[in-house]
Amino acid sequence: MGSIVQLSKKREQKEKSKQNSKLKAPDGETVRLWRLSMEIDDLIKKGVMNDSLPPDEIATILSHRLGTLISCCDKPEELAKFCAHIIERMNSNCITGEPA
Repeated sequence: MGSIVQLSKKREQKEKSKQNSKLKAPDGETVRLWRLSMEIDDLIKKGVMNDSLPPDEIATILSHRLGTLISCCDKPEELAKFCAHIIERMNSNCITGEPA
């Protein structure tokens, strides 16, 4: 009888660990940022495909807007370095047309 109780406890522990390991639902800010990201992607695709704007011109505009945004933060130097790191990482293994 004791072994059945132990098996039951082990089963409960496994179920608890599974529940704890599941990802939590994203918070509201994360969802809003994700939606904004998708909207920016849609605008870029529309500009390149529908309006025949050159991707390098769009990148130039985005980099200028990013510079404006960085200048509004508390630690602009750190954020600029972080953004440069992300750009370098994304560009190192990027296949044309691959999502970020």
